Amino acid sequence: MSDRPESRLSGKELFKSAAKKVKMGKKLERVMKGDRSATSATSHDTSDVDGTKSPEPYSCTGDFEADYTELCNRAGLMEIPKVVPRPHRPGPPPPPDPKEKVEEPTSPVPSEQEEPPPTTYTTSDKFDYFRPKVQVELEKPEDKKSMTEVYIRGWKVDQKYIDIFKQCFPAADKLHTIDFWNVGLTDNTLAQFAAVASQCLNLRTVKLDGNPVPGEGFHQLIGEDSMIVSMSLRSCKITDKGAELIGKALSTAKTRNQSLCALNLNSNLITDAGACHIANGLRMNRTLLVLSIANNAIGDDAAKKFGEVLSRFSLTHEEVVERRKVLSEKGAPDIRRSPISRRAESRDRPGSQSSRSQLDKSMAKSGRASSKAKKDKKEDDKKGKGKDDKWKKEPQRGASKVVSLAETLGKATKGKGRQSGGKKGQGAGSITEAETPDIPEIINPLLEEAERVDGELLIPGNRALINLNISRNRIGEAGLKALLKGIQYQITLTTLGSRSGGTGLMRLSVQKNNFSPSHELYLKVQELMMTRDPLYKPPSKTPDDESTSQATGS
Repeated sequence: MSDRPESRLSGKELFKSAAKKVKMGKKLERVMKGDRSATSATSHDTSDVDGTKSPEPYSCTGDFEADYTELCNRAGLMEIPKVVPRPHRPGPPPPPDPKEKVEEPTSPVPSEQEEPPPTTYTTSDKFDYFRPKVQVELEKPEDKKSMTEVYIRGWKVDQKYIDIFKQCFPAADKLHTIDFWNVGLTDNTLAQFAAVASQCLNLRTVKLDGNPVPGEGFHQLIGEDSMIVSMSLRSCKITDKGAELIGKALSTAKTRNQSLCALNLNSNLITDAGACHIANGLRMNRTLLVLSIANNAIGDDAAKKFGEVLSRFSLTHEEVVERRKVLSEKGAPDIRRSPISRRAESRDRPGSQSSRSQLDKSMAKSGRASSKAKKDKKEDDKKGKGKDDKWKKEPQRGASKVVSLAETLGKATKGKGRQSGGKKGQGAGSITEAETPDIPEIINPLLEEAERVDGELLIPGNRALINLNISRNRIGEAGLKALLKGIQYQITLTTLGSRSGGTGLMRLSVQKNNFSPSHELYLKVQELMMTRDPLYKPPSKTPDDESTSQATGS
């Protein structure tokens, strides 16, 4: 006899249980069929949707915080660094109102209350302080689209964040400063950051301090079409390889950067070889005003190179060829006004067919011009007109820009004086001779007046650089002597009134090198540069000095 529970039931009960199971089975089968059909239909619909529609790309609105947060969410980032305003030191308290009554100090009453914390700083939780953030500066705190500066400190900006910044930064119209300190840039991310920087139309200041990159491709940020005005690369472990690339980006015989005004290369690994490349970059560059390469490994060779570039230097063969090309593009009259004689030029190279043809063309033009001038003179004599009246009506081509500038300034100038044309006291284009501005013209360095000495072509050096910092290096007496010579040459040109190439060096920092502070040459340099400093104030005369000067004058 079986122990199963079904054997103990009667026949009717077994029949009922079997019928119940059959009904439940059919019902379950229908439900399963319905679920499968619904599931298949749903999957079919979703597959159609996924196959025909892709997620729409996000278009940035210019609100950096909103755009950055949305793009981080789309990228699937688990932790998103917050966008916070950049902290500032609290300002001084307002001065007391003189109308308010000042209460007389009373004797302090001892109390058990704690002293309130000072208001000169703000406190934050230690974990919140070290948490990654994106600090921003807003031109108007109420306007989220007025971001002007971005600061990131001490956390790695990898490829995911670079992809996000690619979209956010160009949309911020007022962004002019990006400061990434110790963010772990690589060769790839640096190249992409340079591409992003070129798309930011108002970006002028870039600081990448503390970012050693193996390839040292920082020169990508200061190309010929770059708009960056100030760049800081402190503590980036830049070697002579990176210095050479930066020097070539500043200028070559054919190309030059025309926007960078300040470059900071402090605390790197640059030696004499790399500093010489940077000095060569200053040969044809007339835009850079401030250069700092302090705390490197620069010696006398680089100091001599800087002294040569600041005074005058001989052109290389490539620069001589480029000079002739520029002069030929300007025309034959400029070649004739060049201080170099044709005979001296013929010593450097044999006369080629192109140069002869150019000279023949210029001579033919001058011949046709002279014959035409004779005919015009005869006609003017017949009509009773003089040569001077003709030249008054037809100004020279080279002076057209000066005349138009004077007319433009004359429209906005009020006052009496001799007008540029017409009757006295008439016309809005009048301008006084004393009010005519003296605007120095910045010319191509290759077009400056040259001098031939011992078979070499010498041109004046860089006088656009006004601040040079080469302190805390390895410069000795020989390098200091070369720098002093360059300064004296610039002062001589300034004394003679030659300001076409710039004012010359105004600040030179050479302290803490391989010479004592009491060295004779160092004291001479300090004495010369003291009077050239724009903030220099001569010592006030004492009554004894004034009386002595009056007695001497009498």
